[in-house]
Order: sequence, then structure tokens, then C-alpha cells
Amino acid sequence: MIDKLGNWFETQRTQNMKFWKILFAGFLVLLVVLNFFIHPHHVEYHYDGYPGFWEIFALVASVGMVFLMKVLIQPFLVGPEEGEDYTEGGNNDH
Repeated sequence: MIDKLGNWFETQRTQNMKFWKILFAGFLVLLVVLNFFIHPHHVEYHYDGYPGFWEIFALVASVGMVFLMKVLIQPFLVGPEEGEDYTEGGNNDH
């Protein structure tokens, strides 16, 4: 059963990626459009009253976290590649 599920996920990832991207983008657009018609009864913050604020906030926050992790954090976590000898006595003649 797990093998069948793994094969299904692999098929979705490789062959049906365009479908899932369009479905996801459509869902996000639907959320923004619904926000124009469904208003909060009492807003807690000033910006809660603007339609689409939380969707835009989530997009900016997730892009910001990806940037932070990829550009600023990853260089500290990634070490030298395996098989490379960076010691002073190491043989680097390739």
C-alpha cells in the first residue's frame, strides 16, 4: 500500500505539476475574492479590515523566510563537500 502511495505521489510530482500549480493559484485567488465579500465582524488590528491583507501578509512572510533561510542561514549550515581535504597537510593535487 505504501509503495502504491509513493508511486502516486511521484506521478503527481513529475507529470501533473502544472495541474497542481494552477489548482493552488486558483485556490489563493478564491481566498482573496471571498475576502471582499466576507468581512470580519470586529477587526482586532487596523489592517484586518483591508481585503486580502492576510493573504498578502502570508505571501510576503513566506518569501521572506525562504530568502532568510536560503541566503543567510544556509551558508552557515553547509560545510565543505565530502571527499575534499582542506587540512594543511592534505593532498589537493587533482
